[in-house]
Amino acid sequence: MELRQLSHFVAVAEECHFTRAARRLHIAQSSLSASIQTLERELGAQLFVRDKRQVRLTDAGRALLVEARRALSTVTAAREAVAAVQGGLRGRVIVGLARAVDHGALMAALGRFHRAHPDVEVVLGHDSSSRLLDQVRDGRLDLALLLMPANRMAAALPNGALGAEGVTVTPVRPERPVVACGPDHRFAQRNAIGLGELRAETLVDFPGGGNEFGGKVAFHADDVHTMLDVVAAGLAIAVLPRSTARGRAGVRFVELQGEPPLWELMLAHPERSNAAAGALLAALLASGDDAVTAGPVPPARPHLLLPVGAVR
Repeated sequence: MELRQLSHFVAVAEECHFTRAARRLHIAQSSLSASIQTLERELGAQLFVRDKRQVRLTDAGRALLVEARRALSTVTAAREAVAAVQGGLRGRVIVGLARAVDHGALMAALGRFHRAHPDVEVVLGHDSSSRLLDQVRDGRLDLALLLMPANRMAAALPNGALGAEGVTVTPVRPERPVVACGPDHRFAQRNAIGLGELRAETLVDFPGGGNEFGGKVAFHADDVHTMLDVVAAGLAIAVLPRSTARGRAGVRFVELQGEPPLWELMLAHPERSNAAAGALLAALLASGDDAVTAGPVPPARPHLLLPVGAVR
């Protein structure tokens, strides 16, 4: 078994398509098919179920995928460690960011890291915290910034490892929820509202959100900006982390009274990180809370209601 074969296998598994995988690898499809067939013969197991529409992993293929990613990651880490000793950190760090978190302060920390390590490529993507955690677990992400309910985090972090062996999660800070509403909403002129008052409201949430605060979720949005467009249009209210409560035309942020459920901001990473990812993680942790989220800010003043999409 060769590393080249494992790289070919991972590409097909992730693309679920031989043609797309061959294009990604910059090789002929016939060469890719031959490589996979050779690997299957060597292992004595069928790795993919092939049909006209798609390619699916078999049970054997799913088992191999975990180890193949781990092996390729280890080789990459070894190369980067040698490169760092020989003269400067190099490589790629793939970072996943929770959709519900404002990342303005993170960008400043990334800027400092880039100036210190200009040969490290940083790839950023957004997703839900649960999916980001899965991607850290199976080796697709080097680092993830998660936002989870504090009670769920406490249950899932008995010894600092979340969900599965090989993943380390570092709590960063708690995040208190606030309500975002339009300037004409009944909450807009209030300084605070009770948690129970949300039950009668129409909400916009992220796809797959837990709806911990009651109310009817009538809209879903993939990112905070779109969610606030919905709020500004007066279609719904949203419950968001307080760090996102920045001046936004057509949106008012109102505190929740009492003891609403808290969220926890966390950094997740594999226990064994490559040199570049380890350096970025160390830089973020050394920068303190401000590296991953800004501190609390006062609620924004009411503004004119703007149509959806008017504010970018």
